[in-house]
Amino acid sequence: MDAEEIRAIFKFSTQEKNIISRFEIQEELFLPFLLSLKSGGSWSYASEETKSIAVKDVITYYNEESKTGYTIERIYLFIEPEVMEKEGAIYRLEKCGTKEERELVERPYCINLKAKKVIIAEVNPALRTIRIKEMKKKHILLKGTPAYSAAHELEHLEKREIKGIPIWNFEYITEPVESHQKSIK
Repeated sequence: MDAEEIRAIFKFSTQEKNIISRFEIQEELFLPFLLSLKSGGSWSYASEETKSIAVKDVITYYNEESKTGYTIERIYLFIEPEVMEKEGAIYRLEKCGTKEERELVERPYCINLKAKKVIIAEVNPALRTIRIKEMKKKHILLKGTPAYSAAHELEHLEKREIKGIPIWNFEYITEPVESHQKSIK
């Protein structure tokens, strides 16, 4: 690591400290956001007094003409999250923590979360920016992947460990090779 890279890391760390103090929350409640930003995925934090989760959503923008694009990552940080409503049942495979295999779990398709504070960040790799703000509304409806992620992290807060059906309880089914014959007329 050279001196320029070390300076960039210190500058970024200083920005993080300033952002955390701006939102007037305990530093440890910001940990899920920082982990999501730096390591990817969704994360949770809980102590005896408080809890928070960070949920990541990804939106891809692609230009058909130039054949280029980028993904925006939206990271929602929920301070003291509460489930207001769940809808649907989606069966999916998830891998969590130090477990070596994925497990079958059931997650809601939609989840309506209420929180004491909701902070949203948009990470734009094309511009190399992280826009972050506190949202006025305290209820957020998540659908699809962000809803599954939120349910997963909330399960960590409630039960600490995710329990599902291990992948080795699945059964392989072999099918015949498909024939790709074209009819000539």
